[in-house]
Amino acid sequence: MPTYPKTGSILDSTTRTALSTQILILVGQEAVGAVQQFSESQQRSARRVFEIGTDGTVEIVPESPATFSLRVDRIVYDGLSVTEAFSRGFRNIQAQRIPFDIVVIDQYTGTDDDAVITTYENCWFTSIEKTYNADNFIITENVSIEVENIRTLRGGEAVALSQGVGGSRQIPLQRDEVELMADSGVRRGSLDFPGLISASF
Repeated sequence: MPTYPKTGSILDSTTRTALSTQILILVGQEAVGAVQQFSESQQRSARRVFEIGTDGTVEIVPESPATFSLRVDRIVYDGLSVTEAFSRGFRNIQAQRIPFDIVVIDQYTGTDDDAVITTYENCWFTSIEKTYNADNFIITENVSIEVENIRTLRGGEAVALSQGVGGSRQIPLQRDEVELMADSGVRRGSLDFPGLISASF
């Protein structure tokens, strides 16, 4: 199989691009249908530390925990509003009093134990928008969701443990035990573990 000489990208007739057709979105055991867009956002703010007498950044340090949010666009389909499609028994945002989990199964690498499973824990709707257009008769709803915690597993363990070496291009991965625990949800974050100051690859 030919390899591009500069980047190492593999060029052959077998696609290695992840496709949205391999994604399954579940709440409980129920699939959320008619989803046009599912966007995940992960953020953590960092602060630059400066020093008088030094013309540059001394260090960059995180200044707050990571936050996670989702944005979902869905056509009103099967007689279900977007909240009902997420297995919730209400239509309006002020009714929610119990959080829920969303599970996304990425079957790009295979099904069952080979699938990458991401769980968004304790989700809360923070906005719901419904649009009626005279020039487009299809009704769509857009929701924003705040997520308490996120974890990703393959075969019950951190994805990097079964990733091999950097996928098809064999890129060597830098693995840290604490990062693996945080990525798989064993820990909430990675910065409260002993040895942070001396940690390095």
